[in-house]
Amino acid sequence: MKLPNQLTLFRIILSPVFIVFFSLGSAWSLMVCILIAALFEITDLLDGMLARKYEQVTDFGKLMDPFADSISRFTIFLCFLGAGLAPIWMIAVFFYRDVLVSVIRVFSIKSGVVVSARRSGKIKAWIQAISIFTVLFILVFNHLNVFPTLFTPNSSSFIIQGAITLAMLVTLWSAVDYWNGNKIMVIKAMHTKS
Repeated sequence: MKLPNQLTLFRIILSPVFIVFFSLGSAWSLMVCILIAALFEITDLLDGMLARKYEQVTDFGKLMDPFADSISRFTIFLCFLGAGLAPIWMIAVFFYRDVLVSVIRVFSIKSGVVVSARRSGKIKAWIQAISIFTVLFILVFNHLNVFPTLFTPNSSSFIIQGAITLAMLVTLWSAVDYWNGNKIMVIKAMHTKS
């Protein structure tokens, strides 16, 4: 298996490991979570870059890379939900957006069209990453009592809620953008006889 595909699989395999360490709830385990989240982002950047540079773009990579992105990031937001850091309806937006984009990709294959990454998807990925690291660092700071006057319970909660809300809003915008950019193709595919 080529290295880009190995990096993609690595993200998927590492996702449950994040849940284990987040569930431990200690400062050191949350620091491990920050490291895992960083590995998610680094391998996401590297797999596509290496695949293009060394002409190792494969059908497996095209299908699994977006899946690995969804699994890794959604795993983290699920942990935030489990910790009571965000309401379920907000986390549902992340799930529904990724399902919508996956469905659009399936219909595009049926129509013989390649759905390229949209700018909104890239912005969404960056904002989600910033949100994730913001929340994780604040949790670590709170455990270690770093900057106690800055990160009081109220201010920490406000910043965490703000970071997740921003990520959710950008994710929702990305869902609308993908739908608007591909709805004609999806509607045509739905009316095409098998």
